[in-house]
Amino acid sequence: MMKKLALILFLAGINWGLFAQRQAIDIDIFGDLTYRSNDGGYRATLKKNIFDDLVFKDNQRNEITYEKKYLVNQYPGILSNNNQKRTIFLDLIRENRRSEDYKAKYKIDILDRLIIEDNQGYKLEEKKDIFGSIERNETINGQNIRVRRTFGDAYEYTKGLDRATLKKGIANKRIYEDSFGNKLEFAAETWKRLVDRYDSEEDAFIFLIDQYFVQ
Repeated sequence: MMKKLALILFLAGINWGLFAQRQAIDIDIFGDLTYRSNDGGYRATLKKNIFDDLVFKDNQRNEITYEKKYLVNQYPGILSNNNQKRTIFLDLIRENRRSEDYKAKYKIDILDRLIIEDNQGYKLEEKKDIFGSIERNETINGQNIRVRRTFGDAYEYTKGLDRATLKKGIANKRIYEDSFGNKLEFAAETWKRLVDRYDSEEDAFIFLIDQYFVQ
C-alpha cells in the first residue's frame, strides 16, 4: 500500500552504505544540514524555513517539504533533534539523487487530514472516520484507491471498478472476497492470530489485499 508507506519514513536505521555518506554531511551556521558528494557532482540541503517546515532541496531540482504540523504529529521532537534530521536527510539523498524535478509535500490540513502529494500524479489523504479508523484515499495517475471501514465492522477496498471486502461471519469468522473471484474464510482463532501479527484488523485486511488482490 501507499508508499506509506511512504511513506514508513526513514527512522528504521542506517545501512553501511548510508553510514559512509554521513561523513559528507555538515551543519551550517543556521543549524541546517548540507551534503556534497565526493566528486562534487551532487549537492543537497535540509533546511528549516520560517514556518518550521523541513525542506529538502538538491541541485537536480528535487524538492520535498515536510510541514511542521506533519512533523509534530508523525515525528515529535524531530525539529530539535539533529540525529533524527540527519537520518531523514540521508534517506532523502538516497531516494532522490537519481531523480530530477521531483516535488512532494507532506502535511496535515486544518481538518486533520494527512496529505501527501507530488508532481507525478500521486496523492494520498488519510483521516479518521466516525469509528476512529483510518480512511485512506489514494490517487495514482488519475486512478482512485480507497480503504475504509463500513458498518458492521466491515472493511472495503476499491481501486477503480475493482473491489475487495472483509466482513464478519457467523461464529466471529471473517470473510474476505474480491472482484477477481477470491474468497477466503478465517475461523475466529486464525483471524486473531493474523490480527496479532499485523497489529490491527485493518492492517490484516491490507495484507490480504497485497497477497490476493490482482493489481
